[in-house]
Amino acid sequence: MPVETARTDQQQPPAPEPEMSVRTMVLLGGAMTLGVALVLGLTLLVGGSSARSGRSQGNTAAGSVPAVVKLTPAKATALLATRKLAIGAIIKVPSALPAGHVVRTAPAVGSPVPEGSAITLYVSQGSSGEESTSAKVSVPFLQGSELAQAQNIAGQLGLRIVVTGGSGKIVSQTPAAGTEVARGTAVQVTLA
Repeated sequence: MPVETARTDQQQPPAPEPEMSVRTMVLLGGAMTLGVALVLGLTLLVGGSSARSGRSQGNTAAGSVPAVVKLTPAKATALLATRKLAIGAIIKVPSALPAGHVVRTAPAVGSPVPEGSAITLYVSQGSSGEESTSAKVSVPFLQGSELAQAQNIAGQLGLRIVVTGGSGKIVSQTPAAGTEVARGTAVQVTLA
């Protein structure tokens, strides 16, 4: 009688294959990381410039900060006013440039900025700290600014502010931004 032997070589069911190979997971992870970086970069490029300027109004592009280095504050103010860019501050700094000339700006010349952004002018005191003043100044772009900031900038340029109506931010001004006037001239502003 034949003896049956148990078969030890029975086939086992194949081990389940992983749903994705390690290589596929690494490639997908890299692609997702690249996608997140791209979205973040575009968000900062498109939506980040108004946050840096401190202004939320006027998100229309004015272009970039114009080249105002080596200009007088009056000429720099006029050029900024043509692009509807406000002066955030005028800071006197020692420099080898002649007194009363713009040394640099913040944001830097060429930086993209939206309309209404505040630009800081760093103006030379000259090498010995002397100051230069001219009889004429350009009226800065003040619309969208707070009254205190406008009074500060106007005072630094030798202008006076006369307020009419309302409270809040400046909605209009006379004379118009970029107009050349004598020092001591009153700029009439209307508040919202």
